[in-house]
Amino acid sequence: MANETLLVDLGPDDPGMVVRLPPLEPTFPDYELAPQATVQNVVAAHGVAAPAPAVAVEDSAWIGCPFLVMPRVHGDIPGPAPVFDPYVGALGPDARTRLHVALLDTTAAVHAVPWRQQGLADVLPGTLVGDALDRWDAYVAWAGEGDPLPALTEALAWCRRTCPPSGEEVLLWGDVRLGNLVLDPEQRVVAVLDWDLAAIGPPEMDLGWLFGLDFMMGSLFGETVSGFLTRRDAVGRYEEATGRSVQHLEWHEVFALVRALAINDRHQRITGSRRRTGNPMVPVLLERLAAAQSGV
Repeated sequence: MANETLLVDLGPDDPGMVVRLPPLEPTFPDYELAPQATVQNVVAAHGVAAPAPAVAVEDSAWIGCPFLVMPRVHGDIPGPAPVFDPYVGALGPDARTRLHVALLDTTAAVHAVPWRQQGLADVLPGTLVGDALDRWDAYVAWAGEGDPLPALTEALAWCRRTCPPSGEEVLLWGDVRLGNLVLDPEQRVVAVLDWDLAAIGPPEMDLGWLFGLDFMMGSLFGETVSGFLTRRDAVGRYEEATGRSVQHLEWHEVFALVRALAINDRHQRITGSRRRTGNPMVPVLLERLAAAQSGV
Protein backbone atom coordinates (compact mmCIF):
# COMPACT_ATOMS: atom_id res chain seq x y z
CA MET A 1 0.00 0.00 0.00
CA ALA A 2 3.01 2.30 0.17
CA ASN A 3 3.37 2.38 -3.63
CA GLU A 4 1.74 1.51 -6.93
CA THR A 5 3.11 -1.64 -8.59
CA LEU A 6 2.68 -2.62 -12.23
CA LEU A 7 3.49 -6.07 -13.68
CA VAL A 8 4.72 -5.71 -17.25
CA ASP A 9 4.37 -8.58 -19.73
CA LEU A 10 7.13 -8.77 -22.35
CA GLY A 11 5.93 -11.85 -24.18
CA PRO A 12 5.77 -15.63 -23.63
CA ASP A 13 9.54 -16.18 -23.49
CA ASP A 14 10.36 -13.37 -21.06
CA PRO A 15 9.60 -13.28 -17.32
CA GLY A 16 8.62 -9.63 -17.62
CA MET A 17 9.34 -6.58 -15.48
CA VAL A 18 7.97 -4.92 -12.38
CA VAL A 19 7.54 -1.15 -12.30
CA ARG A 20 7.08 0.54 -8.93
CA LEU A 21 5.56 4.03 -8.86
CA PRO A 22 5.23 6.55 -6.04
CA PRO A 23 1.94 6.17 -4.13
CA LEU A 24 -1.18 8.06 -5.18
CA GLU A 25 -1.85 8.79 -1.50
CA PRO A 26 1.37 9.00 0.53
CA THR A 27 1.98 6.54 3.34
CA PHE A 28 5.17 8.44 4.19
CA PRO A 29 5.91 12.17 3.94
CA ASP A 30 8.91 11.45 1.74
CA TYR A 31 9.08 8.53 -0.67
CA GLU A 32 12.27 8.00 -2.66
CA LEU A 33 12.78 5.20 -5.16
CA ALA A 34 16.52 5.60 -5.74
CA PRO A 35 17.60 4.29 -2.29
CA GLN A 36 15.46 1.18 -2.83
CA ALA A 37 17.23 0.48 -6.12
CA THR A 38 20.62 0.99 -4.51
CA VAL A 39 19.85 -1.41 -1.66
CA GLN A 40 18.42 -4.07 -3.97
CA ASN A 41 21.50 -4.00 -6.17
CA VAL A 42 23.89 -4.09 -3.20
CA VAL A 43 22.22 -7.00 -1.44
CA ALA A 44 21.85 -8.93 -4.69
CA ALA A 45 25.60 -8.56 -5.28
CA HIS A 46 26.16 -10.14 -1.84
CA GLY A 47 24.00 -13.21 -2.30
CA VAL A 48 20.56 -12.01 -1.19
CA ALA A 49 17.97 -12.83 -3.83
CA ALA A 50 16.67 -9.31 -4.38
CA PRO A 51 15.47 -8.62 -7.95
CA ALA A 52 18.36 -7.01 -9.83
CA PRO A 53 19.31 -4.98 -11.65
CA ALA A 54 16.95 -2.41 -10.18
CA VAL A 55 16.97 0.99 -11.89
CA ALA A 56 15.40 4.17 -10.53
CA VAL A 57 14.37 6.70 -13.19
CA GLU A 58 13.84 10.20 -11.82
CA ASP A 59 12.88 11.81 -15.15
CA SER A 60 9.08 12.16 -15.22
CA ALA A 61 9.07 12.63 -18.98
CA TRP A 62 8.70 8.90 -19.65
CA ILE A 63 5.46 8.03 -17.84
CA GLY A 64 4.58 11.19 -15.92
CA CYS A 65 6.34 10.38 -12.64
CA PRO A 66 9.56 8.80 -11.34
CA PHE A 67 9.62 5.00 -11.30
CA LEU A 68 11.65 1.97 -10.25
CA VAL A 69 11.99 -0.94 -12.67
CA MET A 70 13.30 -4.44 -11.92
CA PRO A 71 13.06 -7.99 -13.25
CA ARG A 72 9.89 -9.90 -12.49
CA VAL A 73 10.45 -13.11 -10.51
CA HIS A 74 7.79 -15.80 -10.61
CA GLY A 75 6.91 -18.04 -7.68
CA ASP A 76 4.69 -18.40 -4.63
CA ILE A 77 4.11 -15.52 -2.20
CA PRO A 78 2.48 -16.17 1.18
CA GLY A 79 -0.35 -13.90 2.24
CA PRO A 80 -0.29 -11.34 5.08
CA ALA A 81 -1.87 -13.70 7.66
CA PRO A 82 0.04 -17.01 7.46
CA VAL A 83 -2.32 -18.83 9.82
CA PHE A 84 -5.17 -18.39 7.30
CA ASP A 85 -3.14 -18.35 4.09
CA PRO A 86 -4.09 -21.08 1.57
CA TYR A 87 -0.49 -21.48 0.38
CA VAL A 88 0.87 -21.95 3.90
CA GLY A 89 -2.09 -24.13 4.89
CA ALA A 90 -1.51 -26.50 1.97
CA LEU A 91 2.07 -27.21 3.08
CA GLY A 92 3.00 -30.07 5.36
CA PRO A 93 4.70 -29.42 8.73
CA ASP A 94 8.21 -30.00 7.32
CA ALA A 95 7.61 -27.58 4.46
CA ARG A 96 6.28 -24.98 6.89
CA THR A 97 9.42 -25.36 8.95
CA ARG A 98 11.52 -24.84 5.81
CA LEU A 99 9.48 -21.75 5.05
CA HIS A 100 10.03 -20.24 8.49
CA VAL A 101 13.74 -21.10 8.46
CA ALA A 102 14.06 -19.50 5.01
CA LEU A 103 12.70 -16.22 6.42
CA LEU A 104 15.12 -16.30 9.36
CA ASP A 105 18.10 -17.19 7.19
CA THR A 106 17.21 -14.45 4.69
CA THR A 107 17.14 -11.93 7.52
CA ALA A 108 20.54 -13.12 8.71
CA ALA A 109 21.93 -12.83 5.17
CA VAL A 110 20.69 -9.25 4.87
CA HIS A 111 22.35 -8.39 8.17
CA ALA A 112 25.65 -9.81 6.90
CA VAL A 113 25.84 -7.40 3.93
CA PRO A 114 28.85 -5.02 4.35
CA TRP A 115 26.85 -1.80 4.31
CA ARG A 116 29.70 0.52 5.23
CA GLN A 117 31.93 -0.62 2.38
CA GLN A 118 29.03 -0.26 -0.05
CA GLY A 119 28.25 3.32 0.95
CA LEU A 120 24.73 2.59 2.18
CA ALA A 121 25.14 4.98 5.11
CA ASP A 122 24.95 7.79 2.52
CA VAL A 123 21.50 6.73 1.23
CA LEU A 124 19.72 5.12 4.21
CA PRO A 125 18.51 6.49 7.55
CA GLY A 126 20.13 5.38 10.80
CA THR A 127 22.05 4.44 12.76
CA LEU A 128 21.27 4.87 16.49
CA VAL A 129 18.10 3.70 18.21
CA GLY A 130 17.51 7.29 19.33
CA ASP A 131 17.59 8.39 15.68
CA ALA A 132 14.88 5.86 14.86
CA LEU A 133 12.76 7.08 17.76
CA ASP A 134 13.08 10.64 16.49
CA ARG A 135 12.04 9.59 12.97
CA TRP A 136 8.99 7.70 14.18
CA ASP A 137 7.99 10.42 16.63
CA ALA A 138 7.96 12.75 13.63
CA TYR A 139 6.08 10.19 11.54
CA VAL A 140 3.35 9.72 14.14
CA ALA A 141 2.93 13.51 14.35
CA TRP A 142 2.70 13.80 10.55
CA ALA A 143 0.48 10.77 9.96
CA GLY A 144 -1.74 11.59 12.93
CA GLU A 145 -2.69 14.95 11.40
CA GLY A 146 -2.69 16.58 14.83
CA ASP A 147 -4.72 13.75 16.38
CA PRO A 148 -2.39 10.77 16.93
CA LEU A 149 -3.67 7.58 18.51
CA PRO A 150 -3.19 7.76 22.31
CA ALA A 151 -1.77 4.24 22.26
CA LEU A 152 1.04 5.40 19.98
CA THR A 153 1.81 8.38 22.19
CA GLU A 154 1.89 6.19 25.29
CA ALA A 155 4.04 3.47 23.73
CA LEU A 156 6.50 5.93 22.19
CA ALA A 157 6.92 7.66 25.54
CA TRP A 158 7.71 4.29 27.15
CA CYS A 159 10.16 3.48 24.35
CA ARG A 160 11.88 6.81 24.90
CA ARG A 161 12.16 6.28 28.69
CA THR A 162 13.51 2.74 28.36
CA CYS A 163 15.56 3.10 25.16
CA PRO A 164 18.32 0.44 25.08
CA PRO A 165 21.86 1.05 23.79
CA SER A 166 22.19 0.77 20.02
CA GLY A 167 24.83 -1.96 19.98
CA GLU A 168 26.01 -3.41 16.68
CA GLU A 169 24.72 -1.83 13.47
CA VAL A 170 23.65 -3.80 10.41
CA LEU A 171 21.73 -3.29 7.21
CA LEU A 172 18.05 -3.63 8.11
CA TRP A 173 15.56 -5.09 5.65
CA GLY A 174 12.81 -3.13 7.40
CA ASP A 175 9.77 -5.26 6.53
CA VAL A 176 10.67 -8.80 7.60
CA ARG A 177 7.71 -11.02 6.78
CA LEU A 178 6.81 -14.01 4.65
CA GLY A 179 4.72 -11.89 2.29
CA ASN A 180 7.92 -10.23 1.06
CA LEU A 181 9.42 -13.50 -0.15
CA VAL A 182 8.93 -15.20 -3.51
CA LEU A 183 9.44 -18.97 -3.19
CA ASP A 184 10.05 -21.91 -5.47
CA PRO A 185 8.19 -25.25 -5.01
CA GLU A 186 10.75 -26.40 -2.39
CA GLN A 187 10.27 -23.22 -0.30
CA ARG A 188 13.61 -21.81 -1.42
CA VAL A 189 13.76 -18.03 -1.64
CA VAL A 190 13.99 -16.76 -5.23
CA ALA A 191 13.25 -13.09 -4.50
CA VAL A 192 13.32 -10.78 -1.48
CA LEU A 193 10.96 -7.82 -1.93
CA ASP A 194 10.07 -4.41 -0.51
CA TRP A 195 13.08 -2.39 0.57
CA ASP A 196 11.32 0.93 1.19
CA LEU A 197 11.83 0.63 4.98
CA ALA A 198 15.51 -0.35 4.72
CA ALA A 199 17.74 1.42 7.23
CA ILE A 200 20.88 1.03 9.29
CA GLY A 201 20.52 0.00 12.92
CA PRO A 202 20.71 -2.83 15.45
CA PRO A 203 19.60 -6.23 14.10
CA GLU A 204 16.94 -6.44 16.81
CA MET A 205 14.92 -3.84 14.91
CA ASP A 206 14.28 -6.39 12.17
CA LEU A 207 13.80 -9.21 14.67
CA GLY A 208 11.41 -7.08 16.71
CA TRP A 209 9.36 -6.53 13.55
CA LEU A 210 9.31 -10.27 12.78
CA PHE A 211 8.36 -11.38 16.29
CA GLY A 212 6.12 -8.37 16.89
CA LEU A 213 4.02 -9.30 13.84
CA ASP A 214 3.93 -12.90 15.06
CA PHE A 215 2.65 -11.67 18.43
CA MET A 216 0.03 -9.55 16.69
CA MET A 217 -1.25 -12.49 14.61
CA GLY A 218 -1.44 -14.72 17.67
CA SER A 219 -3.22 -12.03 19.69
CA LEU A 220 -5.72 -11.21 16.95
CA PHE A 221 -6.51 -14.75 15.81
CA GLY A 222 -5.56 -16.95 18.76
CA GLU A 223 -3.63 -19.34 16.55
CA THR A 224 -0.09 -19.99 15.39
CA VAL A 225 1.12 -21.90 12.34
CA SER A 226 1.87 -25.54 13.04
CA GLY A 227 5.42 -26.30 11.92
CA PHE A 228 6.82 -22.80 12.45
CA LEU A 229 9.65 -22.59 14.94
CA THR A 230 8.92 -21.49 18.47
CA ARG A 231 10.11 -18.02 19.39
CA ARG A 232 12.99 -19.51 21.36
CA ASP A 233 14.06 -21.80 18.51
CA ALA A 234 13.70 -19.00 15.97
CA VAL A 235 15.97 -16.72 18.01
CA GLY A 236 18.41 -19.62 18.35
CA ARG A 237 18.40 -20.20 14.60
CA TYR A 238 19.20 -16.54 13.97
CA GLU A 239 21.94 -16.48 16.61
CA GLU A 240 23.50 -19.63 15.14
CA ALA A 241 23.40 -18.16 11.63
CA THR A 242 24.96 -14.84 12.63
CA GLY A 243 27.14 -15.66 15.61
CA ARG A 244 25.62 -12.76 17.57
CA SER A 245 23.47 -12.73 20.68
CA VAL A 246 20.03 -11.13 20.46
CA GLN A 247 19.54 -8.33 23.01
CA HIS A 248 16.59 -6.22 24.21
CA LEU A 249 14.12 -8.09 22.01
CA GLU A 250 11.06 -7.24 24.13
CA TRP A 251 11.71 -3.49 23.74
CA HIS A 252 12.18 -3.87 20.00
CA GLU A 253 8.92 -5.80 19.67
CA VAL A 254 7.03 -2.92 21.28
CA PHE A 255 8.80 -0.41 19.04
CA ALA A 256 8.03 -2.56 15.99
CA LEU A 257 4.33 -2.67 16.87
CA VAL A 258 4.40 1.12 17.28
CA ARG A 259 5.73 1.42 13.74
CA ALA A 260 3.28 -1.12 12.34
CA LEU A 261 0.30 0.54 14.02
CA ALA A 262 1.40 4.02 12.91
CA ILE A 263 1.56 2.86 9.28
CA ASN A 264 -1.73 0.99 9.55
CA ASP A 265 -3.42 4.01 11.11
CA ARG A 266 -2.17 6.13 8.22
CA HIS A 267 -3.72 3.65 5.77
CA GLN A 268 -7.02 3.78 7.67
CA ARG A 269 -6.99 7.56 7.44
CA ILE A 270 -6.34 7.36 3.69
CA THR A 271 -9.24 4.95 3.14
CA GLY A 272 -11.59 6.68 5.56
CA SER A 273 -12.16 3.52 7.62
CA ARG A 274 -10.69 4.82 10.89
CA ARG A 275 -13.84 6.28 12.43
CA ARG A 276 -16.06 3.46 11.16
CA THR A 277 -14.16 0.45 12.43
CA GLY A 278 -11.51 1.52 14.95
CA ASN A 279 -8.14 -0.23 14.78
CA PRO A 280 -7.78 -3.80 16.09
CA MET A 281 -4.02 -3.33 16.38
CA VAL A 282 -4.42 -0.84 19.25
CA PRO A 283 -5.19 -3.46 21.94
CA VAL A 284 -2.39 -5.65 20.56
CA LEU A 285 0.16 -2.89 21.07
CA LEU A 286 -1.15 -2.13 24.55
CA GLU A 287 -1.06 -5.83 25.45
CA ARG A 288 2.57 -6.16 24.32
CA LEU A 289 3.48 -2.92 26.06
CA ALA A 290 1.95 -4.14 29.34
CA ALA A 291 3.85 -7.42 29.03
CA ALA A 292 7.12 -5.57 28.42
CA GLN A 293 6.49 -3.29 31.38
CA SER A 294 5.98 -6.33 33.61
CA GLY A 295 9.11 -8.00 32.25
CA VAL A 296 7.38 -10.74 30.23
